[in-house]
Amino acid sequence: MKNKTIHIISDSFSLKKNKEFSNLNIINILVRDNNNLSEEILEASKNTDLIILVNLINIFDENIISNIKNLNCNLLYCSENNFEKENKVHKIATLTPHVIQGFKSETNNVLYEAIKEIIK
Repeated sequence: MKNKTIHIISDSFSLKKNKEFSNLNIINILVRDNNNLSEEILEASKNTDLIILVNLINIFDENIISNIKNLNCNLLYCSENNFEKENKVHKIATLTPHVIQGFKSETNNVLYEAIKEIIK
């Protein structure tokens, strides 16, 4: 696999580097509010092979949803928490072509496996 750029956008998670995936340029972006999230998603989409949205439990608005609908890049949503436990699926997850469950301490491994499959 040639060099790829992966953007991880989250309110609480950063993907740790993995020596097996040295060809990946991982850019972790922590966001704290709706405006910042929307801007970061749009900016990342300009030069990325994959955007991974992680958690973002308390961040949501219609502008973000509109921006996601219009993106032309690979997009994945991952939750570290149990969807059923939260009794809902995050609205952003309904718009992304790939949705996975991270399982807390295994989230890094799960994401690297998903990355391998998505950006072959």
